[in-house]
Amino acid sequence: MKHQASLIAALACVSYVVAMPAQSKRSTEARISSGITNSSAVVDMQAFDYIIAGGGLTGLTVASRLTEDPSVSVLVIEAGYNNFNDSRVNDVRAYGQAFDSELDHSIYSTPVSWQNGEELLLVTGKTLGGSGSLNGASWTKGAKSQYDLLPFLTGDDSWGWDDFNDYMLKAENFHEPTQEQHQVKGANFDSLYHGSGGPVQVAFGAGMFGGTQIPALEASEKVWSNFSRNSDAASGLVNGGTVIPNMVDVEDNQNRSSPFTAYAQHQLEQRNNFLILTGHRVTEIVWKEGQDLIAEGVHFQASKNSTVHFAKANREVLLAAGSLQSPQILELSGVGDPDVLNAAGIATKHSLQGIGKNMQEQTKNTLTFTAKNGTDFNGTGPPSAISFVTAQQLLRNDSAAWYNSVKANLTSYAQTLEEAGLVTNATATATILSAQLDNLFNTVDSAAAEIFFTITPTTNQVGIDNWNLIVLSRGTAHIQSNSAWDHPIVEPSYFHHPLDLEFQTRVNQQSREVFETAPLSNYVVDEITPGKTLVPANATSKDWENWVKKSFTSVWHYIGTLSMMKEELGGVVDSRLKVYGLQNVRAIDASVVPIQLSAHLSSSLYGVAEKAAEMIQSDWEGEGKDRSLERVDSVEERI
Repeated sequence: MKHQASLIAALACVSYVVAMPAQSKRSTEARISSGITNSSAVVDMQAFDYIIAGGGLTGLTVASRLTEDPSVSVLVIEAGYNNFNDSRVNDVRAYGQAFDSELDHSIYSTPVSWQNGEELLLVTGKTLGGSGSLNGASWTKGAKSQYDLLPFLTGDDSWGWDDFNDYMLKAENFHEPTQEQHQVKGANFDSLYHGSGGPVQVAFGAGMFGGTQIPALEASEKVWSNFSRNSDAASGLVNGGTVIPNMVDVEDNQNRSSPFTAYAQHQLEQRNNFLILTGHRVTEIVWKEGQDLIAEGVHFQASKNSTVHFAKANREVLLAAGSLQSPQILELSGVGDPDVLNAAGIATKHSLQGIGKNMQEQTKNTLTFTAKNGTDFNGTGPPSAISFVTAQQLLRNDSAAWYNSVKANLTSYAQTLEEAGLVTNATATATILSAQLDNLFNTVDSAAAEIFFTITPTTNQVGIDNWNLIVLSRGTAHIQSNSAWDHPIVEPSYFHHPLDLEFQTRVNQQSREVFETAPLSNYVVDEITPGKTLVPANATSKDWENWVKKSFTSVWHYIGTLSMMKEELGGVVDSRLKVYGLQNVRAIDASVVPIQLSAHLSSSLYGVAEKAAEMIQSDWEGEGKDRSLERVDSVEERI
């Protein structure tokens, strides 16, 4: 009775961030609540089958799928809040306005020497849906041949394109374009490569641009040899010019179809076993006593100096805090490279060298131009025209020379990566880099760079965001102290490999050519950025390289810090996403993706999450639910 009374008192403190319908059932018979709360009292000393650290794209997807079983209880702990009604979140056309705000963790890179020691913003969403609630909502997939590298890295054929694509399709509910969108604005598609009935709404935005988008793709066909139109960037063939759909509702308001609206908003209203605690973060995993590391639960806090609370995990702890912060949770829990842990004053409980290493991040530069007065952009956005170019198209006559040079030096380069602490095993890394290089140069379906055409009607500007997609550089994300409230130290190692810089330089140099080529040139008056004064018409490659290094930003597509690979390759999680050496901890977010893809990440991350949920359900099939009714009765029980 004492426990029941305390729980009722705690439930009275619940503060819901979103108003739930009056008829929504809130069950307390299982000693948990459902819905969204920012009250630690509701969660403290309670037991759940699964505790998910992070309420971003993958965390909400997995939680939603697991709670389809009413006998299973799930707690999601998210540092941010539910901000879906904020226009910076629900309006995809407001892309960028939430960066470095209260909706962002505002993590920064280590100083960049080419930019006077400035630290670059590393966007990581601090809101329900995570970065999936702040991104550009682009829906593309990587090359089939790139997904087919995953079985080689994991030893598990189910991660190849043919099987994995089914999970991406499961997440999607595709809406075909209207006749005008198809015939006038270039919205093409192949229904074979799209799903129907999934939670994520994928559509060509009601306000999608026409105007300069098709001329941009037509000019691209003239600049790059053997470059043609690709009717669907979700087909597994990336190379070519395309107009992509977005993760938006098909109605005229074209609000974002976010991880929250897709997988949590209505599910929370309908279920008694799905609880989200906002405004708190997991500070560490709590281990059971004994030789084997078995997660008992987690500690969590609302702020650095607030009370540390505990929640028990009957089955598993799932890490979904993202590529920069999921490694941080493991390291704070005593799992990682002993040198890193010792430097932060944390005792090593399990040595796992790959944690926080193998990070891969892309670089972006932007060119902008003034459009001719009176240009009809034929829409309100978001932009959706992209050119995906290959290594051969970028490097032109120098392609073979670059391939041979890079290939010949991979072994020595991998050795420098190991010596710098960026990877765990030089021999394995050389093998992985060789596979990536061969994929870049010797396949017909992958792309080396993305040219994303932008339109800003309010300033009468058009432009391009350019980034190299497949980087050979490797970086790290590690804790800087024993406090979860100190951001990790993130060293992206931008342009550590010369091929990365070459790709980034050439794609920007050649993008100017696109804007100077008809029919796109017919819409442009002059170049604003970088401008002919800064980078003249007769600029050398070195001039372009200097500008690239001084003006690039991150793309915010971080992956690989808890790589899903064989342990001997430097992997951190196995093909079922279980952390090596731990009994009941998995990573389920972008940190597990071991190599970059020629794509925006969302579709692949939904696939990872859908597959993760199915694997977890399979591993626990037949288990009873009795333990989900437990409550932790004393501090001693939390180990």
